[in-house]
Amino acid sequence: MKKALLLIFCFVFFVPAIYADDWDDFGDIDRAWDGQKSITNQEFEDAINTLEAKKKQKEEKQKKKKIKKISGGGTSLHPDLAPTNEIPIQEQLAKNKDGLLLNVPVNIIIDGKPLEKGFYNIFAEKDKNNEIYISFYQSQYLKGKVKAQETADDYGSEHIDFVELLPYDKHFVKIIFGSLDFNAYAYVQYK
Repeated sequence: MKKALLLIFCFVFFVPAIYADDWDDFGDIDRAWDGQKSITNQEFEDAINTLEAKKKQKEEKQKKKKIKKISGGGTSLHPDLAPTNEIPIQEQLAKNKDGLLLNVPVNIIIDGKPLEKGFYNIFAEKDKNNEIYISFYQSQYLKGKVKAQETADDYGSEHIDFVELLPYDKHFVKIIFGSLDFNAYAYVQYK
């Protein structure tokens, strides 16, 4: 018990004496702001811009790291697919309302009537019963209409909208048609 009292006595009287010099430093608190320089608005804005530029650089660096994690860090073999390129916005596809031009090099027979060789504007449409008909127009005149069969085959065409006349055998040609809505084909007799 005597030891505990002795310790308390030492702390009460000797510890404040050790730190008494530190209390003297607070005497100059009233003059702490005397040596400060005032800052103009322009200097403040420059400092903020510098900090924001560093923040943007840091964000760009983090974005590059994320891209590197996803793409493996290397550039693609195709220059348009590089990770630094922006992805272009794809335009929405519209239906072809003008029809497709088809060169018919032979006289074809539609509904027992001959259709002369020449250029025709081709339209294909589905009716109420989901049957597909290919219409042949010259100018605004309907020259003939053929029933066609729907198919999932795109015939290796590079375009979405296409029409072609292909030889099939000695008596028939095959007309293939492709659009945004469906692909179809029809066999037509020719002379």
